Amino acid sequence: MSAAEVPARPTDRLSAARIFREEALREGFARCGIAAAGEPPGHGRFERWLDERRHAGMSYLDESRAVRADPGRLLAGARSVVSLSAPHGSAPGRAADGSLVARYARGADYHGTLRLRAERVARAAAARIAAAFRYRVCVDSTPISERSFAAAAGLGWIGKNGCLIDPERGSYLLLCEILTDLDLPPDEPIAERCGSCRRCLDACPTDAFVSPGVLDANRCLAYWTIEHRGPLPDGVKEAVGDRVFGCDACQEACPWNEPERDSSEEGARAEAPPAPTRAEWLAMGPGEWRRRFGATALNRAGRRGVQRNAAASAGCRSEVEASLVPTLVRSARVAEPGLSDSARWALRRLSSAGAPRRIAFAD
Repeated sequence: MSAAEVPARPTDRLSAARIFREEALREGFARCGIAAAGEPPGHGRFERWLDERRHAGMSYLDESRAVRADPGRLLAGARSVVSLSAPHGSAPGRAADGSLVARYARGADYHGTLRLRAERVARAAAARIAAAFRYRVCVDSTPISERSFAAAAGLGWIGKNGCLIDPERGSYLLLCEILTDLDLPPDEPIAERCGSCRRCLDACPTDAFVSPGVLDANRCLAYWTIEHRGPLPDGVKEAVGDRVFGCDACQEACPWNEPERDSSEEGARAEAPPAPTRAEWLAMGPGEWRRRFGATALNRAGRRGVQRNAAASAGCRSEVEASLVPTLVRSARVAEPGLSDSARWALRRLSSAGAPRRIAFAD
């Protein structure tokens, strides 16, 4: 989106910050905080992570590192980042056959919904703030270090699993930002509260954490089932388990995500319909996919990507419904190499009654 400009009238910094907070709460965001729009905290650590090739095939992260270091490349003259958080549903995205979809991906694509809500916040603030300012709304498809700025703005702290943790709402959160050239007073960050807990690290099915807070995407099931294109390595297939899109294991283990911290917040109240089963995913044609999932976060992996994952997941079961075997046979014959490879692998596994096991990835 191009930067927007609003009329000029004099005002003060504290009043402008208060107005942004009021409008954010009115729009249903859980928290609103402000950080200075300089180099994001911890950017040097992020660059070392890139240099160590921990980002796997996500080359866009490396290509945008200079932009992420300087919000002024996104909005000329940027001085403040207004960070916003919104909870998403915490109910597991489990289908009738036990297969799983990551919680954040259920429902409408947050990129569009959050952007619209943040735009309304910015426009409403512009109507009340008596000053000329420019702004740009960002979601995670924009190269901005949103977790770093959210932590700097006091919305939570970055846990050992790399997620932003709100002390009242846990980590089942979505983030977006309003980058502005207004000089707003920054908020204070809150202290990290993970202490000696390492439940998230121990819960990872592929030991993807190199150290607390440092994730190696080369080992992460969320990366492989969402971002990766093409066939999955056999070791990844074996580790997929019930997952057909994403992985919530490190968040499920977090004590800040206790069951009572559920979907009661605004923006997380509506229950999403049940996720399709493996058989339903594999049988789904392009028309049905577009109608049901074309405007959801699941479209990041695409129909064939989710089907590839569903086929691999079928091979991780010691027994499977008989009706799924003919579907896997048909999937093994399609031209898309990721899906056909997973389907053939699943059929071999099922024929030998192989059981899934915990995989130790090599560095």
